Amino acid sequence: MIKEFSFQWHITDFCNLRCRHCYQENFDRSRELPFEKLVHIIEDIATFLKKEGFDRLSVNLTGGEPLIYPHLNQILKTLNKVDIVHEINIITNGILSPNKVIEESYEKLKYIKVSLEGAKEETNDLIRGRGNFQRVVGNLKNLRYDFLFMFTIAKYNYRELDDMYRLAQTLGAKGFILERFIPIGEGLKIKDMVLGSDEWYEVVDRVATWADLAPEDLLPYRAFYIDFEENRILGALCNLGESCAIMPNGDVYPCRRFPIVLGNLTNESFSDVYERILKFRAEFTKDNLKGKCHLCNVEDCIGCRALSFSLFSDIFEEDYQCWIKD
Repeated sequence: MIKEFSFQWHITDFCNLRCRHCYQENFDRSRELPFEKLVHIIEDIATFLKKEGFDRLSVNLTGGEPLIYPHLNQILKTLNKVDIVHEINIITNGILSPNKVIEESYEKLKYIKVSLEGAKEETNDLIRGRGNFQRVVGNLKNLRYDFLFMFTIAKYNYRELDDMYRLAQTLGAKGFILERFIPIGEGLKIKDMVLGSDEWYEVVDRVATWADLAPEDLLPYRAFYIDFEENRILGALCNLGESCAIMPNGDVYPCRRFPIVLGNLTNESFSDVYERILKFRAEFTKDNLKGKCHLCNVEDCIGCRALSFSLFSDIFEEDYQCWIKD
């Protein structure tokens, strides 16, 4: 069995948009590290993972907006040379064309992941700003790189799922990802847009029809990847313990939607932080979880701890979006 770790690397807070659902509160360059520090971080992580018998490392570069980060190509070159790195992806808002920013073909660069908030111009631009939809779609024409769409699902767009499917196919995406809106950062201002349990059920029910499954088959999954290339739909379980998020200043979160600092890679080794990542994940046993999550007998499901923390300031509270009745 392949042993793999992944992390989402926020190399900058700086961004050319101010999306209403954004997880950030700060949008400047004050937390950016010198490039040499970034090299140290990736070398430290790679060395530790190889020593521990990991086979692969996957890295998602994002921000802020990574395509306006001045050292992006240097980071890509560095990651491309690290033997344990299996896959690099870039998560972007699509305002800039990757063709004009990425200087060469990097062997390990798999996908450009482009964020949209709906399949309709008016839905997307409500969150990302007027003109965003048309500009992003225009930048995808003649794109030299394979790309995916990323949709964050909330009350304002969850009824557009079939339209999202068609849009991704029409524009030549290799697939698309559906993730749930967690209100942190700027997103706290639209906290009322979090899906309720019945609305999340509608989302899962629709995805289930695409996969010829029952909604109950998809209950444990927190996100979905509709893969056009392999003609399959993959559900993502909570990956606490198997991944992390690294912020521009080196802080490590258990995941991007879970803003609890487990360490900092500018003054600690990844080996120390990794132990905390595992310890943090181990806290979420059925005995510790509350409400319906405490009583749930669905294997491998701990609900969404980030959502519980965001809504109730309690990492053990039951999953607000679970549709199982008491």
